[in-house]
Amino acid sequence: MKNTPAETAKVPAPRTIVYEFDARESGFSYAVTDLNQSWRRPRLLGTLIRSGFISRHQGVGKAIFWNTVVSGATVGGMALLYGRIFGAQLDQYLPFVALGITVWGLLSTLVNEGAGLFLAASGVFSQIPIPKSIFALRMIAIAFLTFATKAGVVAAAILWAGVTPSFADIALACAGLLLLSFTAFWLALGLGVLGARFHDLPTIANVAMTFGFFVTPVFWMPQRLGDLAWVVDFNPLHHFLNIVRGPIVGAEDIAISFAHAGGWSVACVLIGGALFGLYSKRLSYWA
Repeated sequence: MKNTPAETAKVPAPRTIVYEFDARESGFSYAVTDLNQSWRRPRLLGTLIRSGFISRHQGVGKAIFWNTVVSGATVGGMALLYGRIFGAQLDQYLPFVALGITVWGLLSTLVNEGAGLFLAASGVFSQIPIPKSIFALRMIAIAFLTFATKAGVVAAAILWAGVTPSFADIALACAGLLLLSFTAFWLALGLGVLGARFHDLPTIANVAMTFGFFVTPVFWMPQRLGDLAWVVDFNPLHHFLNIVRGPIVGAEDIAISFAHAGGWSVACVLIGGALFGLYSKRLSYWA
């Protein structure tokens, strides 16, 4: 039975989903909207974090086990070897190295993955309408979860050495982690934009962090430089490392490191926010 013309006119046309894009919208307005959408979609963010962490580590239990084994072997080996080379007492040197290696792993992950942030996520945001800045939040959350899986090694080293940090020391170290995560977010936005435009940047960042590992007091103490100990004051990686490790091991230059880290944080906000505001609309074409 055929439909009459009147019945045919009543049949609604199939809906076509169209993604609208207003070219008149300024880059900074687009970036602000993107940031607001990222914070207003916690369920999406939680799903991205959970799936990313599980796919990277093949399960939470395995991640904790293997991260503990690898971190314990690395920290133990370096503490015994370089403690003997530097003539340091093991009960003082072991917590220093354990915190240094663990926090450095967090730092290097944030910088290296931040440089390739939008290159790695381009296959997603180029096809579906999803805020781009949410991938920076996802990267930071996964990096800190991985950092947390290594906390057992740090705790064991501190307990073995008999170090008893006060509540204020722990709170200060947590404040350092908060400042580090805040800075890493804006750094990832800036580096991610540059990495999408210049695809060699992730490789350059990896090389730079490898070099930075040896010029940053991760496993050697700044006092070993003697008259050149002031050189570490110009190393921002040292200050971000020290605001987390320093309160636990009793460093005396924590306030100076917080001041330097705060200044670098402001610079990252200004530069990263400017780059993301100017060029976030072009990421789908660059990445």
